[in-house]
Amino acid sequence: MCGRFTLTVDSLEFVEAVRRLNVELLGAAEHRPRFNIAPTQLHPIILADGEAYRVQPARWGLVPSWATDNKRASRQINARSETVHESRVYRSPFKRKRCLVPADGWYEWTGPKQQRQPHWIHRADREPFMFAGLFDIWNPEPDRPAVTFTILTTAATESLAAIHDRMPVVMPPDRQEAWLDRGAEDPDAVRSLLGLPPDDEFVSAAVSPRVNSVKFDDPSLLQLGHQPPLDLAD
Repeated sequence: MCGRFTLTVDSLEFVEAVRRLNVELLGAAEHRPRFNIAPTQLHPIILADGEAYRVQPARWGLVPSWATDNKRASRQINARSETVHESRVYRSPFKRKRCLVPADGWYEWTGPKQQRQPHWIHRADREPFMFAGLFDIWNPEPDRPAVTFTILTTAATESLAAIHDRMPVVMPPDRQEAWLDRGAEDPDAVRSLLGLPPDDEFVSAAVSPRVNSVKFDDPSLLQLGHQPPLDLAD
């Protein structure tokens, strides 16, 4: 599950980070630091555009091209990588509309419903990375196409499973071009690109409960400090 995520770099750092991840951009990307990206909000994704790649603003929560409305968008923010090729909603985007979703962390929660404690999960070196995603283009009006996306998820690494049993699929740099290749349609070959990062690559930090409200989006959300993964068996 990934219900909120972050991309806290500024516009220049965003462009530099994407270039370091072996993705050539067409033009500059406008981006402001985000600390609490929520479903149905706009976020830049990276997709293939001919032989190059481009940054495309898209709304989080995939609406398939054949949908009559967008009522299910907020429930289609994640797609299970194990079954995505079989899903009526996702199987067509999985074939030819794969994307990368830039991020530098995501949130998961622990504790009782009234006292939910958010945890920010991020790389130990705090560098940005890419989620594996899918996009589609919904046309509610002929001249106003809406680009929407979902983030693929998988079973969590051992060190993160105590916080949540699922995590987003992180696409390493050496597989990104293959993931974006619109000519790659064999489902088994494409699914083979989806794996887990090294168990020690990501760490968690207990952060401010203000994350729980989508109206807050500022650096203070990350202020409580690093914590080891929880052992919920204790």
